[in-house]
Amino acid sequence: MFSRRVHQNIYMICLFLAAFLMPVSVWLLSSVSVAMSANWLLEGDYRRKYKNFKSARGAVILLMLFAMYLLWMINTADLIGALGELKLRLPLLFFPVVMGSSPKPGSGTLRLVLLSFIAGCVVAVVAGMLALAGVLPVEIRSPRDLALFVPSIRLSILLCFAIFSSLWLIMTDRSGRDLHGSEGGNDSAAARLSSLMSSLRNRLHVILAVAATAMSWFLFRLLSVTGIILFALLLLMTSVYMFASCRKILAGMLFMAAALTVTAAGLILFHSAARSVSRPADPMLNNPVSVTASGNNYIHYPEETLVERGYLVWMNVCEEEVRKEWNRRSDMDYDGPDSAGNELRVTLIRYITFLGMTKDSAAVVALTDTDISNIEKGFANPLYARKGSPRARAYELAWELNRASGGANPSGHSLTQRPEFYRAALGIIRKHPWCGAGTGDVARAFSDEYASNATPLTEEYRLRAHNQYLTFAVTFGIPGMMVAVALMLIPWFRCKCRWSYLFLLFITVTLVTMFNDDTFSSFTGAAFFSYFYTLLIVTCYSDET
Repeated sequence: MFSRRVHQNIYMICLFLAAFLMPVSVWLLSSVSVAMSANWLLEGDYRRKYKNFKSARGAVILLMLFAMYLLWMINTADLIGALGELKLRLPLLFFPVVMGSSPKPGSGTLRLVLLSFIAGCVVAVVAGMLALAGVLPVEIRSPRDLALFVPSIRLSILLCFAIFSSLWLIMTDRSGRDLHGSEGGNDSAAARLSSLMSSLRNRLHVILAVAATAMSWFLFRLLSVTGIILFALLLLMTSVYMFASCRKILAGMLFMAAALTVTAAGLILFHSAARSVSRPADPMLNNPVSVTASGNNYIHYPEETLVERGYLVWMNVCEEEVRKEWNRRSDMDYDGPDSAGNELRVTLIRYITFLGMTKDSAAVVALTDTDISNIEKGFANPLYARKGSPRARAYELAWELNRASGGANPSGHSLTQRPEFYRAALGIIRKHPWCGAGTGDVARAFSDEYASNATPLTEEYRLRAHNQYLTFAVTFGIPGMMVAVALMLIPWFRCKCRWSYLFLLFITVTLVTMFNDDTFSSFTGAAFFSYFYTLLIVTCYSDET
C-alpha cells in the first residue's frame, strides 16, 4: 500500500507503543496489536517475510503455543467459549508472526523498546501515586486499588521486569557490555534515536535510576506477595549473574545483601504479625465478664473462634449498648452495611476487639472520630486504614491463615482460597488426564468441579487455578502440558543469547510467576510473554547453538 520504508516506520512505532501501553491500557494495547498486524498484511512481500520467519525458528516454535489452543478446539463443546479464549491469546499469534517475519532489529531497537516499556510503567506508577495522594478522583480502599490500569498482580510483575531492565541498561552503558548479544539490524531510525540517547547518556542514567527507585517503592506499596517474592528472587538471580558472568564481586555481594535483607524483613514482619494474631497482649481480656459498667449483661459465644490481635471477637459483647451508642455517634445504621458492603455491626465489633476493649457503650464512646470514619469505610482494624502498609498486609495474611486453620470459609481471601483453586484443577485433571477439557470448556469444567467437590467457596470466588502449569494440564491434559512447557523453553535453549542477562531475567519472571498466575488467561499476560520473548529471539541473530 505504502512504500516499504513507510510500513517499516509504522511497524517501529507500533513496536514502541505496544511496549509503552502494556502497563497502561489493555484496550489500547490490543488496538496497537491489531494495527501492527494490519500494517504487516498491507505491506505484502510475503515471500520475503516467509523467508525471515523460517530463519527465526524460535518464533516459529512460539507460534505452536497458539496452534495448540487452536487444535484443542476439536476437544471442546463450547465453541463460543473457545473463541473467547482464543481472543485473549491472540498475542501468541500476532507477535511471533509479525516480529519474526519483519527485518531483524538490533540493540538500538531493543534499548528503545525497553525505555518505552519503562516509561509506561512509570506512567502507571505516577497515576497510582496521584490516586494515593487524592489528586485523582479514585477511591483507594486497599493497596490493590493503586493499580489503576491493569490488575495489581500483573502490574507488580511488569514492574519487576522494568526495574531490573533499568538497572541492566545503566550497567551495560557504564561497562560497555552488549545489551543482549545482538549484532544489529536494519533499524536505521531506531539507530538514530539510540544515537541521540547516547549523547544524553549521563542524564538518562540518572532518570533510569530515579525511575527504578520509584518503581521499587511503588512495588512495595502494592504489597503483592507475588511481586515482592519475585523481586527478591530477581535480586538473588542478579547477584549470581554478577558473580558468574560479570566477575563483579562487589556488585554481586550488594545484590545478595539486598535479596537477604528483603527476605529477612518479610519473614520477620510476617512472624511478628502471626504472633500478634494468635497471642493477645492481655490474655485476661479473653475471660468472660458478667455485666457492663452500666449493669447490662454481656453475651458470650465461646464456639466462635474469630480473633483480632489475639482477642476473641465474640466474647464480652453487649450489642444493646453498642447499637445505641453507635447510632448516636454515626449516621450509618448499626444494623446496615458499611461502605465496603459488609455488616457494619461485625466491622465495629472486630475493630473494638482489635483495640483490646470489651464490646459495650464505653468502648464506642472511647472511639475517636478517625476510628468512627474507619469503621464506616469498612476497615475492621486501624491497620487496614493505613494504605500501603506492609504491616497491615502481613497482618491480613496471618489473619487469613489463622481463620483457615479454624475451618473458616476462605472465600474472598487471596491466600487461603488458592488451595481450593488447586483442588478443583487437580480434580479436573484426574477426570481428563490425557486430552484435558479443551480450549473452550475450561470455565465449564471448573464450574462443574466446584459443584461436585462441595467447595466452601461462594459462587463469585469459584475461579480458575491461578497457576499456569495447572491450567495447561486442565486445558491440554498432562501430555499437552508437558508439550506446552517444552514449547516455552525450547526457543530459549536454542538461542545463542540464552545466557544474556535480559533473557535470564525474562525467563525467570515468566517461569516463577506462572506458579501463581494464569499468565495466558489475560491479554496483557499473553502479550508480555509473546512480545518480549519474540523480541529477545529476533534481536539475537544466531538463534541456534
